[in-house]
Amino acid sequence: MLLTYTTATGESATLRPRAPFFLGKADGLATIRQSVNTFGAPEQDGAFYISSTLDMRNITLEGNIIANGAEDIPALRRRLLRIFTPKQRGTLTYGDRQISCYVEEAGFAQGSTHRVPAFFISLLCPSPYFEAVNAIRTELAAWIDNFSFPLEIPESGMEFGYRQPSQIITIENDGDAACGCEIIFHALGTLKDPSLLNVKTGEYMRLLTEMTAGQEIRVYTHFAGKRVELRDGTGSVNAFSLIDTASTFLQLAPGKNVMKYDAAANLDLLEVTVVYRPLFLGA
Repeated sequence: MLLTYTTATGESATLRPRAPFFLGKADGLATIRQSVNTFGAPEQDGAFYISSTLDMRNITLEGNIIANGAEDIPALRRRLLRIFTPKQRGTLTYGDRQISCYVEEAGFAQGSTHRVPAFFISLLCPSPYFEAVNAIRTELAAWIDNFSFPLEIPESGMEFGYRQPSQIITIENDGDAACGCEIIFHALGTLKDPSLLNVKTGEYMRLLTEMTAGQEIRVYTHFAGKRVELRDGTGSVNAFSLIDTASTFLQLAPGKNVMKYDAAANLDLLEVTVVYRPLFLGA
């Protein structure tokens, strides 16, 4: 097992069954608890189920510092405590999945030997889900290359690229839970009111605005991270006011999500991209 913890400032430490930070035990990577809310009436057997929510994830790491010599131990102890510092968000990576967390406790056992000190680290993860390290990018409306090198152009001419033929595309979310995404509307020319519709649920995200060539609007639908940005090559501004009030910050359900893009005018000048990271219940 190999775990890498990275701080918000970019420092990192790798824990594995090898020196210098020998990882002996890791709990909480594959287990999760939930709180179930119920209601019981007088003289009722059992209870009515109301809802359930996943608790924060608690990951504990135990191991030892192993150094070439006793003189290296103090520096390694300081490094471990500096990286696993409280009051700072970090990211724990395991394979191709990662989770955001905060240090609840980090220290060394008093009874451990001076030459091989034992450490204990407790991490609290406000969101219990692991997410994919690499984001998945799906082009809903884009130009597709139709040439390669070596290139030979016939006298009759050739088509260098073609427009994706369908307004509808299926996005596969192989995670265990619904996840937010980043919706990118890019204008190749002047167009009006771009939108993205979930064909199955009928929910949509629509922007009431006229876009010009080169402009890009990015809609972030993540829980506790919803925002809308307008970018025009010179910078970005808050564009939350452009949202149609009947819109929904679309979530990608586990499995197949059938999406359709549209525009009130000049649909052919619209490119739409969806970027997302699937969420998992364990690593």
